[in-house]
Amino acid sequence: MKKTILIIAVMFIAAGTIFVSCDSKKGAFDGFDQTADGLYYKFHVDNDDTLFPKLGDYITIDMIYATEDTVIFDSKDLPQVMKLPMVESSYKGDIYDGIALMNIGDSTTFICNADSVFTKLFRMPSVPPEFDSVENIYFHIKLNAIESLEEVQAAQEAELKVLKNEEASKRYAYLEDKYPDAQPVASGLYYIESKEGTGNSPESGKTVSVNYKGMFLDGTVFDSSFDRNQPIEFVLGQGQVIKGWDEGIAMMREGGSAILVIPSDLAYGPQGRSSIPPFSTLVFEVELLEVK
Repeated sequence: MKKTILIIAVMFIAAGTIFVSCDSKKGAFDGFDQTADGLYYKFHVDNDDTLFPKLGDYITIDMIYATEDTVIFDSKDLPQVMKLPMVESSYKGDIYDGIALMNIGDSTTFICNADSVFTKLFRMPSVPPEFDSVENIYFHIKLNAIESLEEVQAAQEAELKVLKNEEASKRYAYLEDKYPDAQPVASGLYYIESKEGTGNSPESGKTVSVNYKGMFLDGTVFDSSFDRNQPIEFVLGQGQVIKGWDEGIAMMREGGSAILVIPSDLAYGPQGRSSIPPFSTLVFEVELLEVK
């Protein structure tokens, strides 16, 4: 299932800074029209419709930006569809002035001054040396969908509900296969002891040293202190780690090792984090080295 959770390309860090400045060069471009605010544009497909994106809507687009002969970025290379909010134009003649002219299915090229693109849109301190001789950047945009904020929120909620249900099913299947006798504690954490420790028991407020390997249910490793040969240290019970860790490590003794199967509500929840997708049950092999 191709995810439709909102994504923004790395150069578009916040909605308010997307396409903030695309001042066009003065003068004519063959075959291009010009808005009252100076943005040059050419429609390749121009549908006869009355629905235009407005402030507060979300647009799904295909976008390429390039020099006259070299592609710099193509949204089709992204793992998810490109969905952006329509925000107020920050400069006269910025790219949103052009997108506001488009209907669903339209395909348009906009011409933007390269200096404005790099220093205002991408917020670079200066134009990269390899683009010193480039005068204009061409944005090729196809508008695929227009949705209201309410429609986007409803779709996200529906998708998150599916992910939540899938998480429970996958976790139960994993446990049935790997640890059929395991039972959760009251919080939902599964603690499977691999080796009983004989040293001190950790207490809230104590610093602990732990080696670990973190995996998804399919066995893919996303992090490992074993590989780095660098245990993690943290103060137990202070929220410095995910809830499943605070609870699971507290059940161990020095020298012991265990498997922690941690539901997402004790890990990174419906929002996920970095490389952790939303509603991900995580599996950790942990070894308690020391209680300080």
